[in-house]
Amino acid sequence: MADAPPEIAEHGLIGDLRTAALVAADGTVDWLCVPRFDSPSAFVAILDGERGSSTSRTPASSPRAS
Repeated sequence: MADAPPEIAEHGLIGDLRTAALVAADGTVDWLCVPRFDSPSAFVAILDGERGSSTSRTPASSPRAS
């Protein structure tokens, strides 16, 4: 069984006036419809943690202060 995604309150909304994504604090995209809001969803883990898909983007290395 897959881990449940974070609650919706733990997500931020990122969009470009054509579509938007719900992104968790760890960088996981749990909901996204592309290329428009009325398109079928590409990632729906926030709706179904077992059958829904997601993707994540994280930095390749830890940031360093200079």
